[in-house]
Amino acid sequence: MPLPQSDPKAVWPPANLTPILAKMGQWSAWYSGDLEKLQAAYGGGTTADSTGFFASDKGGIRATVGRTLQRFFVGQPTVGPERNTKLPVPIASEMCQVSADLLFADPVTIIIDDDDTQERVNELADDNLHATLAEAAEVCAALGGVYLRVTWDTSVMPDGPFLTSIDADTAIPEFKWGRLVAVTFWSVVSTVGKLTYRHLERHELDGTGVGVIRHGLYEGTNDTLGIRVSLTTLPETAPLAASIDLNDEGTISTLSPGLAVVYVPNQTPNRSWRTDPIGRNLGRSDLDGVEHLMDQLAEVMTAWVRAIRLAKARIFIAKSLLNTAGPGQGVIGNLEQEAYTALPGSLAGKDTPMSDSIEYVQAKVEYEQYQATAETLIEQILQMAGYSMQTFGVGDTGTVRTATEIESKERRSLMTRSRKIREWRPQLEVLLTKLLDVDNALFSAHNVTTDLAVEFTDGVQETQLALAQTVQALYTAESASVHERVTILHPDFDEDDVATEVARIKEEFGHPMPSPQMSPFDPDPAE
Repeated sequence: MPLPQSDPKAVWPPANLTPILAKMGQWSAWYSGDLEKLQAAYGGGTTADSTGFFASDKGGIRATVGRTLQRFFVGQPTVGPERNTKLPVPIASEMCQVSADLLFADPVTIIIDDDDTQERVNELADDNLHATLAEAAEVCAALGGVYLRVTWDTSVMPDGPFLTSIDADTAIPEFKWGRLVAVTFWSVVSTVGKLTYRHLERHELDGTGVGVIRHGLYEGTNDTLGIRVSLTTLPETAPLAASIDLNDEGTISTLSPGLAVVYVPNQTPNRSWRTDPIGRNLGRSDLDGVEHLMDQLAEVMTAWVRAIRLAKARIFIAKSLLNTAGPGQGVIGNLEQEAYTALPGSLAGKDTPMSDSIEYVQAKVEYEQYQATAETLIEQILQMAGYSMQTFGVGDTGTVRTATEIESKERRSLMTRSRKIREWRPQLEVLLTKLLDVDNALFSAHNVTTDLAVEFTDGVQETQLALAQTVQALYTAESASVHERVTILHPDFDEDDVATEVARIKEEFGHPMPSPQMSPFDPDPAE
């Protein structure tokens, strides 16, 4: 299927994505923690004052034409010039970051049964690749999924292809039996007056199963796709025109089987879109189902800060203590003044106590109720999102814990991690195989692209001290060989590394046994 035809009236993004993109927009707003984006996502904003005398017989906010009262606290509009004091808590971004850390805090291990190819994999899988995976995993947790793409650009990386990520809210995917068969990415390249230029990038298979990428530039408006124009129209897309297939403008072949892109869902199934033909395959966000709880948390924190603001210290000073600033300039009080003259009473004929002329008032904030409510909401949010409180440092006493204790207390987070790994591993293996295929086809490499495997590190690892104590106990009990003890102490070693380390240990710590026929009084033959 080619790119869309020119159509000045074609709505963009397509109408069938409207509910999906609207929900992703809300998740994106929570992920950013930006109040303006939250209010835009939930229909809020600044409106005219509708609480005045003529607004309603009962007072309060009156719904105007085209606007309904918002159910979400963060979506309630401010009135007139009133300052927006809502305080959303960035717990959504914290959860998404933790999700990425659980998966990719330690780099994954890519293994292939060919020494030369393994060396090439180690070159391509550099820190940039692992940083891309960590970034993609964080956005994946927020939007419910992410696209990973094999990219090549000799002006950026002349020695081979690399990976890039595409956010799920800028793509139109096509699935068959739950598998991605094609996808179209779009991005706004430039806006000139009322004209909006969009770059569309479509990934699909040709008739022989080879992955091809089709590029197109469209001139439209803010909400319509418009007509297709030449890629050379804008300098941002002009480089694509230099590498296109002259027989099919805007088409680039990967010269290898399979798509150059995969989709990684965050978790499945998707509860909200299980009946939607597209949404059912997109995965579930970590923020799905906890939006109302995050909204309530924002309301509690806003009320707490408001109570603190209203409890500011106030000083009431008698008018007789103020000094005139001149005709028509009012009166002022010097708060730094240290000495005052006693004031005569107007009725009693006695001096008025200074305590009656200057009064200090400060309300007490009952913070315990706010704190308890906020902590309960945070606990509910984390549990419903699939995480343990201890993963976020809640209830951490600072004492050193064993791996068994960590697994016990963070079991919920580790279960969620395992569930996500089952989504990530097969897609990474497909994509990295494609990376090696593109390296062969376009960079003249000779990679073996079969039996590639991706391994994630253990979620909880014992400290070196704990492992050393275990090995010492096994040695004392004479219940484990040198090979087994090295394997326990160095779980990241492969079989060759273990064999090398065993040989070194035997060479360094080995002691020759004396001959049983020698007398202890015989001279040592080594002397």
